[in-house]
Parts: sequence; C-alpha cells; structure tokens
Amino acid sequence: MVNHQQLDRYLKEVNETEARQLEWKENVNDIPSAPRQREITVPFRMPDSPFFTNGPIHIRKHNRFAPMPPHYHDFIELNYIYSGTCRQTINGEEVMLREGQVCLLDSEVVHSIEAMGEDDLLINIIMKKDTFTSSFLSRFGSRGIVSDFLANAITENTNHNRYIVFESEGHKDLQLFMKNMMGEAFGSRVYAQEMIYNYTMLIFTELMRVYTVRTNNESLQGAAKADLIQILDYIEKNYRDCSLTQLSKAFSFNANYIGNMLKKRTGKTFIELVKTQRLIHAAGLLANTDRPIEDVAHDVGYSSLGFLYRIFAEQYQMTPMAYRNARRTGAT
Repeated sequence: MVNHQQLDRYLKEVNETEARQLEWKENVNDIPSAPRQREITVPFRMPDSPFFTNGPIHIRKHNRFAPMPPHYHDFIELNYIYSGTCRQTINGEEVMLREGQVCLLDSEVVHSIEAMGEDDLLINIIMKKDTFTSSFLSRFGSRGIVSDFLANAITENTNHNRYIVFESEGHKDLQLFMKNMMGEAFGSRVYAQEMIYNYTMLIFTELMRVYTVRTNNESLQGAAKADLIQILDYIEKNYRDCSLTQLSKAFSFNANYIGNMLKKRTGKTFIELVKTQRLIHAAGLLANTDRPIEDVAHDVGYSSLGFLYRIFAEQYQMTPMAYRNARRTGAT
C-alpha cells in the first residue's frame, strides 16, 4: 500500500496518455478495442476484458485534459472525485460533481465526461456484476438506497439506466476509506485484491449513511428484492451441497419457479450461481493457502479434480496451479 502523500503525488503526475491528450486536445484511447474519438459517431460499448484480469474490482485514474466520448458498459461504475470538479452528461442530463462526492452508475448508462483540468482528479472504480451476487449484496439486507440500486443492477429484466450522486464531501470516513483503497490498488502489497474487496464493502456501507441524494431512479418493489438477496445469501452459505430442491423448500417456492426467477433476475441459472460461488472460494483457497488442489476441489464441493480444472480455466483463463503461482508472484 502506498501512503496518502505518495498517492497524492501519483495521481497528480501527468502520465503518458494525459501528456498526449494535453498536446492533441482530443481523447487518446488507452483501452484496447475501444474506438478512437474521431471514429465515434454514436455511444460505444466499453469492453470488459482489459479491466478484470486481477479480480472483479478494478481501480484507475481517469485521464485528464480531453473529453471522454459518450459510452456505456456492462459493469457497474463508481466515480469518486478526489479533487477539483467533474462535469458529466449522464442519460442526457448534465451533472456537476465536486471534490469528495461519489456517483454510482448502473450498467448500460450512457455517459460522457468533459475535459478535466490539472487539479481535477476523477477515480473510476469499476465492478463486475458478479461481485454483488453473493455475500456482498446479502449483507446489506433489504433496506437502503444502495442495496436497492445494487439489487436492481444484477437484475437482467429491468431498465439499467440509473445513477445516484452522493453529496458525500463532508463524510471524513468515506474519504479515508477511498484513499486507503486506492493505496492498495496502486501499490504492490500481497492480498491487495482482498483488501480492495473489503474496503468496497466499507465504502458502500458508508454511502448508506449519506442521506442527501440526487437520483433519477424510480423505486422498486421491496419484497422481490428482499427475496433475491435472501436467496443469494442462502446459496452462498450452502454452495458446497446446495440443490434447487433444497433451496425451494427453504423458501417455500416451487423449484421451477425459483429456478426461473433466478435466471430472469440475475441472468444466471441456479447451477451457474452455485458454480460461481464455488469458484470464488476455490480461488481464495488457491491464493491464500497451500492446500493440495485435490483438497481444494473437495472443499468447494467437487469430487472430480479434472472437472475443477476445466471450469476454473473457463472462468479465469488459467489452470488452478497457474493461478496459484501467479498470485504468489504478484502477476495477477
């Protein structure tokens, strides 16, 4: 982790992309497969692939001195104004963000960012939806604007056109959590991803304390959200041997109904949700213990080592052993 003074120097330093943008006065693409500004005629979809090689949460500084064209993406984004101001257009509405404020963007939200000056520093915290499908989301319960937002964000059959601006500049704990998380992200200490995940949980909890909110959201049905959160929590706690029949009995639902509801509201089948939870735990055991991989497979509910190898490689694009070695050497 870098300390706060080192973090401040790092963020204010003009990087290579910013130097080119300062000279050319146009957006310079530093994201593979994203189009150049002069080629953009309609909002473009930002690719996921460059961001999530190290884990489901990625933190980066927004490049200053040139406008960011209209774009959207499949991940959830949290914008934090480290210093200065930031003027964005979100769903056609102009939004001015001030130092210390946070803007939470749902997936599929079209937004653009005006050119930012030398003292304007915006931090992008981008998160895969899978981050919110297990323990993370369930810990919030069913009340609060943040839990409402996140429950909607992982639901496939709703409109993803929402954003929330938190006027959080007076909340010192939030500023501290943000700086500490950035210190982990831009440093090189072991277990940085685990720390980032836990700081993210703290940040979302702190945001629930911020009451002054500007939002373009319409309220959702609370009961349905609570059901989803409780069901995901049950899957997380019982992922080793959970079956759809057991799940339906636990919540007094018909098995077909609960299976269809999960698919409709999360975009994943029950089996896919269980597999995701098992792989999350497998990755944690591989990274943080020396347990034999065969024991890891058994611990997360798989009797076949070969099956774990196959589905792990599909998820992480490497074998369990390669993942363990990479985490130990800091390559991921």
